[in-house]
Amino acid sequence: MDGKKTIGLLIEDVFFDFPKEIVHSVSYAIYNRDDIDLVVIAGRQDIDTDSNDDKQHLYKVVYNSIFLMEENCRFDGLIVALPNMKDKKFDMYPGVPKVFIACDDPDELTINYDDKLGITEAMDFLTEEKGFTKLCMLGGREDNADAQKRKRLFVKYLRSKYLEFENDQYEPTDMTSKSADAALRLLDNNPDVQAVFCVNDLVAVGLYDVMKKRNLTPGKDITVFGFDNTRLALEMVPPLASIGSDAATLGQNALNLLLKKMNGEKVSSVTIPTCLFGRGSMDYNTFDYNFKELLSGDEELITKLFDDTFYRYRYEIMDSKDIDLKKLYCGIISRILGSVKKKKVIDKEYDEVCRLIDIFFENNAMDYTDVTKYIKNIDTLQEGMNAAVKKGDVKDRNNKLFSKMKDRAMLALAVSRTDQRRKRDFERNMVQEYLAETMDYDGEGNITLERVINNFDKLGFTNAALYLYETPVKYFEDTVKEFPDTLLLKCAVKDGKQFVFGKDKQLTRAEEIFKKVWQISKGEGLVIFPVFSGRYIFGVLVCALENNTLNRGEYLAGQLARAMLMCIR
Repeated sequence: MDGKKTIGLLIEDVFFDFPKEIVHSVSYAIYNRDDIDLVVIAGRQDIDTDSNDDKQHLYKVVYNSIFLMEENCRFDGLIVALPNMKDKKFDMYPGVPKVFIACDDPDELTINYDDKLGITEAMDFLTEEKGFTKLCMLGGREDNADAQKRKRLFVKYLRSKYLEFENDQYEPTDMTSKSADAALRLLDNNPDVQAVFCVNDLVAVGLYDVMKKRNLTPGKDITVFGFDNTRLALEMVPPLASIGSDAATLGQNALNLLLKKMNGEKVSSVTIPTCLFGRGSMDYNTFDYNFKELLSGDEELITKLFDDTFYRYRYEIMDSKDIDLKKLYCGIISRILGSVKKKKVIDKEYDEVCRLIDIFFENNAMDYTDVTKYIKNIDTLQEGMNAAVKKGDVKDRNNKLFSKMKDRAMLALAVSRTDQRRKRDFERNMVQEYLAETMDYDGEGNITLERVINNFDKLGFTNAALYLYETPVKYFEDTVKEFPDTLLLKCAVKDGKQFVFGKDKQLTRAEEIFKKVWQISKGEGLVIFPVFSGRYIFGVLVCALENNTLNRGEYLAGQLARAMLMCIR
């Protein structure tokens, strides 16, 4: 594979957690590679394909023209993660090597989860260890292969154990957080339910809402577990137990497989093992250990302790300049265990452990776990230490160290939440300023494109570019088959500084827009959003893959489009 390659990642509903996890894992996998550029093309899941009068459907139809718009671009390889757009054909990318994520097409090169492993592990725990006999499921849509496969595995397991399964123990959902009505029906029909399996993590949001209104606590009154092991699972209260990858992620595997295919190597579809990650909603320990075993100082056991506690860290591909958190944590625990074994704590050694704890949390360690899991494992260590050391300086000092580890974790979470609130406030204020500058106050249509472009930086981008067609394209699904193969680079923001380009520098062939933007922003990749209002498609917004781009990109592209619509009226 010679020269720099551009890889497209086609994805839907990129603001949901599962697609974000795929983007995150692929972008991290190429982070240190100078030979790959990543472009994320974000579409929308369109369920109502037969509802021509539905405004949501029409919005998504025009939105998904992004896939046609990029037909003029040149990709060296494609990762396709569109499990809910089964009728989407990719003959517009002929000859381009492709890998499909969460796809059951036997004629394609695919990456899929081995759902059975994780589901069996969860169900074994519930039926054999907990003795549960009444289990229910919030499932997915009929047209989603993964959802139907997970339902079949759930039902087959219950019947293999001669447990009851009636139709009212299952409720379908649209696989989003809007699952409260289905959850309500499920609980009403099954007042004696002991556990609920949610087809994905997002569906559990609706169940949590219904349970809260009924004063029921997940994990206490009803056990709940999901699927995909997304970051959302960590952020729910209590954190959601979930089934996820037991090895490298779907995105990382897809990238590796695609690169091999592009390199001419012989490849075949891959199935990734899954396992259950226990959390507050389901008290399950992936890794059982005791303090006596750890006291031996066995490096493998201490590493397993880290992997169990900071389970998301295994998915990260770190820069060579990054702090190795696994090595740091194992060093901290090894030093504490060493002092217990030697029955003495040296002042210099104690001070060094305190310093290492500070470094550990200053490097965002809590991004890779949930606080309940972390505190539980630290408490287990502390209880073991107190049982092994009855009194004295070793016990007192190590208790201080464990308390420091818990206090620093809570402080890190508080600081993170404060930073997130400040960032949201800043972004909201920036958009308000943009809207104020681009409003048509006198109602006489005096908004100009120049005014819209000159205020582009007020949308809050750090690195982004706006490409427009010379004439807006009016989109009709049955008539528009091609988009212009040139666009105009109107403006860009680099490191927060705005640039507006003269006419002599604007004209850009569609196949060159990403290369041109890479001169503006280098990093983990780019993401592209259509800029449209109604049926008018003005162009595309290309943004660097930064922290909040995936959440805000569609909204900001919409604000741009509405302002431009006023310009042409």
